[in-house]
Amino acid sequence: MATGSKVEVSRDIYLWAIEESQKDFLEIKNRFKKIEFWMSGEDHPTFRQLERLANFLGVPLGYMFLDEPPGANIVESEFRSIGNKLPAISKDLQDTLYIMARKKDWLSEYRREKGWGKLLSHDFSELSRENMLPAKEYIDLDEFWYREHRNKDSAFKYLRQKLEDKGIVVMQSGVVGTDNSRRLDVNEFRGFLLYDDIAPLIFINSRDSDAGKIYTLIHEYIHFLLQEDDIFVDEDSNEINVNMLAAEFLMPTSHIQELWDNNKPELEQIEELSNLFHVSRLAVAIKLKDSGKISQHMVNIVKQQTENAIRDRSAKETGGGDYYRTSRSRLGDSFLRAVIQGAESGDISYTYAFDLLGGSAKLFDYFKEEFINYER
Repeated sequence: MATGSKVEVSRDIYLWAIEESQKDFLEIKNRFKKIEFWMSGEDHPTFRQLERLANFLGVPLGYMFLDEPPGANIVESEFRSIGNKLPAISKDLQDTLYIMARKKDWLSEYRREKGWGKLLSHDFSELSRENMLPAKEYIDLDEFWYREHRNKDSAFKYLRQKLEDKGIVVMQSGVVGTDNSRRLDVNEFRGFLLYDDIAPLIFINSRDSDAGKIYTLIHEYIHFLLQEDDIFVDEDSNEINVNMLAAEFLMPTSHIQELWDNNKPELEQIEELSNLFHVSRLAVAIKLKDSGKISQHMVNIVKQQTENAIRDRSAKETGGGDYYRTSRSRLGDSFLRAVIQGAESGDISYTYAFDLLGGSAKLFDYFKEEFINYER
């Protein structure tokens, strides 16, 4: 309850929020000198101090006003479909899930109000490695699309646009929200899908390689066609099947059979196929092994080379870049356009629109001008 200009918070709520944050208490105490007095009830924070604490701990402000802690952590309560299979995940991934889910939920409601219907009109549950044509036809993708792109960055942008043209929102980032100090760990997750009939959202961890992002994009697209969330890596039979379908989508077996030459060095051909299909060398090696072209020993060699390359890339990774280009890449044109149209038509407040774009009025104004000029 509020006490004058200050807010009284239950000690149990403080303990829960601290545990939920996964932060060291000394780090919290260093930032909020009076935290121990607040927890003991000897003093209470002002509303603004409580707001800053909630933001620092990464928990919704509203949870700080509860009489008792939630019965489960926020992820479990928000994504109940995970059930008893909920794994231990980092605070960075938790917060990314919330940020993306909030954007997805808003867009879904907005599209419904604008008369959108379900994106999928027929059943894709019969997709198989023997018949991936329906998955390509749905996004109007030519069987030999990969030949038209000289590099993986171009191929990723092309596939992303194909999905966005069908209404599938694709966002990517290497940090939590707009906080560049909170880098997402590609070893924890490469991406996820939040399924929705009208506004499905695919999120890609942009710290991955270009080849990795392409594979994750199609992996999540397959989950979309199967109409199922894909939030956590789960090595069950279904996930293995989706991996195989994604590999077949990107590297059709019939194309591999025509291109493979038993008289050429294996590593040389793996490199060539990686460049042609815009996938990683390891993905090519696994596909070739499954097709009976190479041994597991060769797969292991490629895997070790891939791990070495990842370490080298991480060591050289730098920040920076153009603010607007980075923001556009993170959010995608379809989401940006919907937010701007919603605010300009009066469907949502400008304050809410700025919040959906990461709290930036400058970003809104910049893309408002760009989209308006484009549509004239």
